Amino acid sequence: MAKGLALFAMLCSAVALSGWAFGLPILYQFVPGTHPIWPLTALAYGFLATGVLADSGERPRLARFLLAVPLMIAIGATLQPLIDDGFDFGIDFASGVARHAAHVHAGRPGVNAIVNFLMLPLAVLARRSRRQLLRDVAPLIAMAPLALAVASATMLLVSGDPAKLNIGLRASVPGTVMALSITAAVLFGRNAAVSRLGRVERSDPVRIQAVVAAAIILPALPAMIELALERGSHGNSTFGQIVLILFNLIAIGLVSFWAVHRVSREQAARAELSVALDSAIVIITDPAGTILHWSRGCEQLYGWREDEALGQNKYMLLRAQCPSWQNSYSLPDADGAQELIEQRKDGSEIHVIERLQHFDASGRPEVVVHNIIDISERVSALRALRASEERLAQATAAHELGIFDLDLGSGRIEWSPGMEQRLGLAPGALSTLDSWREHVLPEDLESLRTTVLRAVPERSERVSFRYRLIKGGATGRTLEGSARCFYDNEGALVRVVGAVLDITERDEREVALRRREAQLRTVLETVPDAMIVVNAQGTILQFSTAAESLWGYRASEVVGRNFTMLVPEEEQEPNESVFRRFIETGQGLIGEVLVGTAQTADGRCFPAELRAGAAKSDDDMLITVFIRDLTERVAADQRLSELNNEIAHVSRQSAMSEMAADLAHELNQPLSATGNFLAAARMLIERGESGERVTDLLRMGSEQTQRAGEIIRRLRAFVARGEVEMRVESVERTIRDAVELVLVGTGHFNLRVNYQFDRAARFILADRIQVQQVLVNLLRNAVHALKMVAPDDRQITITSEKLPDQLIAITVTDSGPGIPPHVLESLFSRFSTTKGGSAGMGIGLSISKRIIEGHGGVLSAENDPAGGASFRFTLPAVEEGEE
Repeated sequence: MAKGLALFAMLCSAVALSGWAFGLPILYQFVPGTHPIWPLTALAYGFLATGVLADSGERPRLARFLLAVPLMIAIGATLQPLIDDGFDFGIDFASGVARHAAHVHAGRPGVNAIVNFLMLPLAVLARRSRRQLLRDVAPLIAMAPLALAVASATMLLVSGDPAKLNIGLRASVPGTVMALSITAAVLFGRNAAVSRLGRVERSDPVRIQAVVAAAIILPALPAMIELALERGSHGNSTFGQIVLILFNLIAIGLVSFWAVHRVSREQAARAELSVALDSAIVIITDPAGTILHWSRGCEQLYGWREDEALGQNKYMLLRAQCPSWQNSYSLPDADGAQELIEQRKDGSEIHVIERLQHFDASGRPEVVVHNIIDISERVSALRALRASEERLAQATAAHELGIFDLDLGSGRIEWSPGMEQRLGLAPGALSTLDSWREHVLPEDLESLRTTVLRAVPERSERVSFRYRLIKGGATGRTLEGSARCFYDNEGALVRVVGAVLDITERDEREVALRRREAQLRTVLETVPDAMIVVNAQGTILQFSTAAESLWGYRASEVVGRNFTMLVPEEEQEPNESVFRRFIETGQGLIGEVLVGTAQTADGRCFPAELRAGAAKSDDDMLITVFIRDLTERVAADQRLSELNNEIAHVSRQSAMSEMAADLAHELNQPLSATGNFLAAARMLIERGESGERVTDLLRMGSEQTQRAGEIIRRLRAFVARGEVEMRVESVERTIRDAVELVLVGTGHFNLRVNYQFDRAARFILADRIQVQQVLVNLLRNAVHALKMVAPDDRQITITSEKLPDQLIAITVTDSGPGIPPHVLESLFSRFSTTKGGSAGMGIGLSISKRIIEGHGGVLSAENDPAGGASFRFTLPAVEEGEE
């Protein structure tokens, strides 16, 4: 309708202008004899109608341009009296106007036209304003020209001289028609700034007043026009009545159409709004909480039907309760919203936000509108989020992991709770980028800067970093982590979110481990023993430099191969068996010192000593073996054994030299006796006595000769230099031979020797000569000690005793003065002697100790509680009948 009215006004403007162009007064007067509409006025109405049409067609920029033309014309016409008389605003615009120069101010727009040109454009512009006040007064602005036109028409009708009154108004029928059409178009036009589909507009008092004014004024206009026609002597009365009827019909129809259209539109919007509101969760109660309205949305949410809920107390029906602050998942709003926990009909709980609005209209009871928002899903999500945050906080605390969020714009850093305290800093010490920089080691800060500068041009999403702290309680701490980078549309870094881990202890352990590894590597490279590392399969994993020198292989030649390649072929199977037994049972190899034979790359065999240790690494057994070449030690031991034999031989010879006088005296007796017996036998033979007497003398001479021979035999066997020969020997025979050898020529000392043999200790496995050498040394020491006591107290006791573990103990005890304590401490050291002065060399007991230890026994000495010294040594026993 607005567009149609605007087009009608445009048509009227074109008709009026064409009347001036073709000289047809009926076209610019519409009613003969009435005041014409001037060209400039018709043109202004045309631009005004076009502008209203453009505004209705959503062309606001074009509309503003077109509406500016009538505004300028109105301003120009208003300022005409101030312009020089040489220029007439109306006549100079159109030459045809000069024919009507009799009219006062011919060609100029009248008062009504100027008001229309000023007010109607302003009404259109106000209608599009964003301010509610301007939109509300727009209809009133549009009605102002209409009210002026009605007032002017009324004055013309009641005036005695209408022509004279119209001189200033310059009202015309075409202008009035166009003004009414444009005003109606503005009033019926759509308010585009606030129109929304389905929106119910609030009551507009101004617009309602405008409609009321139109309803009053428009029906009065036909009567005024009729009065004007009756006063005029021109025109046909029938035609005027027809015009009046049509005009009344049009006016009433316009008002009725506008009212019905607006009411129906608002009814439709209200119906849509009612449906929408009914689907919302809205409850209306009285101040006591009694339910007055229960929407369909409430039925769907709570499960209670409307007939079940109406009349019930809302809070009792839903068993509403406020959650504790620990279980609250929303913040109270400024408008009094509160969180509630309510129950559905099925008993399940839901979380809602309730906002209350109180309405107290005059003459009506107060009601309360409850606007309900279901936040159950949000509560579930927040519970899950809170649980996840708690788990994350516990995990980060357990692993000392810190989460940070750096905003480059503000320079703020948000840390996970407790991270700064775990670093020994006060809360907030690292809350800004500047304070963080102050805590970071400068060289690490420069490294971080380089990392960021390298990442930003490439828009890297992830960066890793490591830095050390140098300030406060965090001094010396090392942090390591990674972060996610966020960039804006221009590629600038705006945010960094990441995690850091305090690796100070781990870093210290790694440094200590590297230091120990370096030390171990140095030790292994400098240790003289060869080192080999093998796994549970016997594969060589490491081969030290010393091992390369010992075997002649390079490490690359043996790593990955079996260890048996390093031993002779005949030794491979026994070594493999020992190794397998250890892997399967854990017995042997570890903790033992093993001796075997190894083979070099050139085939040379050498004796080797082996020590091993085992450790598990990643479910795999690693065995480290240290090997020492025994070639030189075996040679030294062999040479030492030879030297010991030499020393033992010299010792025996020394002992014989010391016993030479006694031996000479002892040999002189049987030899002298033999000579005497032979001389006596010869005398008897010469006398011719019987042969029995001679036979006895010869027998006794022979015995004395044998006695001397036995002494010489024993002496020769004792001082002979021979190889060590381990044989089964009689304990008693070995002891008695040694005693007889020592006691030769000592008969005048009045020595008594007591034997206490254990019948269970009969045989030993030993070298008889070496054992007798030990006994001779001990007996000679005893004889020397007994010279210091009275002849009646000189006694030597020799005992044998069977011990567990297949051993026999032989003890030699004298009744002498004993061994001084200071001598007893170093008795078995070389050049330590029990004889005073130069009586002994001090090597006899040392040699005796090595001889006994070489047999697997022990030689010890102590002072007997009854007096005298006691020497005891052990030897391996052999059971009778044992092979």
